[in-house]
Amino acid sequence: MQIDALKTLALRHADQARAGYEPVATGVAGFSIIRTRQPTVLRPQIYQPVFCLVLQGTKELYSGDRKVAFGAMQSLLVTVDLPALTRIVKASPAEPYIALALGLDAALLAEMADLVPEHTEAGGPGFGMGQADGAILDAMGRMAALIGRPEAAGVLEPLIRREIHYWLMTSSHAPMLRRIVSADGNGARIARAIGTIRRDFAARLPVDDLARAAGMSLSAFHAHFRIMTATTPLQFQKSLRLIEARRLLLAGGHSVSQAAFAVGYESPTQFSRDFSRRFGIAPSGVARAESGGAEAA
Repeated sequence: MQIDALKTLALRHADQARAGYEPVATGVAGFSIIRTRQPTVLRPQIYQPVFCLVLQGTKELYSGDRKVAFGAMQSLLVTVDLPALTRIVKASPAEPYIALALGLDAALLAEMADLVPEHTEAGGPGFGMGQADGAILDAMGRMAALIGRPEAAGVLEPLIRREIHYWLMTSSHAPMLRRIVSADGNGARIARAIGTIRRDFAARLPVDDLARAAGMSLSAFHAHFRIMTATTPLQFQKSLRLIEARRLLLAGGHSVSQAAFAVGYESPTQFSRDFSRRFGIAPSGVARAESGGAEAA
């Protein structure tokens, strides 16, 4: 499928779903659409392992001290759960930002890693940008063509999903993917530690215990964690706490103190300082600011 045809198809489905900044489910398992008509301010987002193909516009992702920008016919791959700040930097009503996202399947990645010859050494960070080739574009186009066709999706979606994972394992993203599919590798160990932090982000999790559970020395654990996430374990946990607290405040029903305690803070004052530093606004004002800056879908 040509890029213009896929953009037209994706925009039509985005209009029907009233898609906006947040990914909108399409009815095809794990496949979503993002469409934004204007640039945005930095917003927090927690990624799960995902492949995102940009059809138009440009987006930026910030994690720790690392920034990734990706635009048309480029892709973002995230291999671990990742709290980040993101923003759309290129979008307009005439040419909105439009992207397709597909959740990664760990079992399929492991299977493809066994089938595809290893041309490059496993390694690299847990997220990064790559160039999308014709094979990926064509496969993602056929996945998009299943939207609204449940009978066809039931038969073809598993085959196309498998194909996409194959092409990813042959792409420039392959070293990142191989890093997490090797069960005894450092990347997989860090991914398991990230899973623990994600599940228990409100609990006290000594880094020594995480390193020991990963079977790594403390210094090696810190080094590999930073390679994967561009941040430290404690800052990673803090980001998860603050993003969840922001969600609670936006949902209503929680005071600032209640949100702070709910995500594991012992001091509402410290929480307010961290929140303001992270998001550039006091927690008491986040709901008002979000409602004032929301984009109509």
